[in-house]
Amino acid sequence: MEDVFDTTGRPPKGWMHAVFHGGPYGEDVGRCIPGPPAPATLSVPLPGGGVHVYRLWTVGSWSDPDDPIAVYNPDGPSVPPSLLTAQEGQWTQEGRQRRGLGPVRLVALTDEGQMTYDPDAAAVEAMLAGLEERQYVVLQRLTDHDEGDCYFQVLFSEDAIYEMEHRAGTTGERQQTRSASQTEVRDAVLRWVADQSSRCTDLEGPTTGDGS
Repeated sequence: MEDVFDTTGRPPKGWMHAVFHGGPYGEDVGRCIPGPPAPATLSVPLPGGGVHVYRLWTVGSWSDPDDPIAVYNPDGPSVPPSLLTAQEGQWTQEGRQRRGLGPVRLVALTDEGQMTYDPDAAAVEAMLAGLEERQYVVLQRLTDHDEGDCYFQVLFSEDAIYEMEHRAGTTGERQQTRSASQTEVRDAVLRWVADQSSRCTDLEGPTTGDGS
């Protein structure tokens, strides 16, 4: 990320104030980042090589609502991999067709940016078993764009609980479930992959949101 500091009280055009709790920017004062909106994650190069990833915690303002401040924390909320857009899905299908391959029904996305087309049950199980704390696996059906997003995501949270979320199509219904059992999570995901149920899971404790 480019080094931009503000000593005038206002960030340069196209930038906004940011506060970093810890990490390589923890001691910086007056740092600015591109925005608004504030990026959900910021990858900062480390002097010894590699990167440090900051995650957006919140956006607020000390006194002026027109001067938003992004607060980043290395321990902030985990951010799931971005779903493929309708255009990206179309490009994927067209590329497969040019190579003489069949259409993609399902794509698996991970935090590391890996993408797997039509993973079988063994591959899905391996992805779930390999999850570490604060990591996601997202399974997305590549449907017609008019049908809306249809996905199943799993987060392995800090308290060793699997947080599952499922959303289907234009209805916008989002179902969320938590479980400590990897076996229950695996079975729920594989049922969804096999399209044996339109519901998130049959585990206890689901909550339904409005999809916003």
